[in-house]
Amino acid sequence: MNKSHKNLCFYRLMSNSVKKHSLFLIFVIMLFAGANAQNSLYLEVGGSGGLGSLNFERTFRNNSTTAFSWSAGFSMAPIDKNNGTALVFPLMMHLMYGSSPHKLEFGIGQGFSVTTKGNAFALGTLAIGYRHDNPNKFFYWRIAYTPLVSWLIDWQYQHWAGISIGIHLN
Repeated sequence: MNKSHKNLCFYRLMSNSVKKHSLFLIFVIMLFAGANAQNSLYLEVGGSGGLGSLNFERTFRNNSTTAFSWSAGFSMAPIDKNNGTALVFPLMMHLMYGSSPHKLEFGIGQGFSVTTKGNAFALGTLAIGYRHDNPNKFFYWRIAYTPLVSWLIDWQYQHWAGISIGIHLN
């Protein structure tokens, strides 16, 4: 099997799987995005977007000890000569647990990448970390272990971490 045929087979396999996961994630986001939701923006160094990303987050269920949110972001990362630069789009679902302002945060999601040379990739993203988020303050921050998981062709696990600082929009 030549290289171009291998890339075509990978793209077909990935695109069907990515389509299914994308539709499911969009459905879940639309299902849980409430009118009383809190919006925020955060800059993440490392983390689910690779080297760094700018993300929008919407917290849609929030009580005294538990909060749920989703986030979507954008990042760019140089890959190599064959792939060029990747445009990375991390999508995550988060669960925050604990009393304010100290929260334990868990997350799961999918990172979609398209390179300037036309290749596409998808990586699963996980997160577990600490979040300091006082609802009466404008800024919040967090630090997390955010491994990247490749699951389309074979299982690969990359250790990764991220630090974020964010602002509340409402």
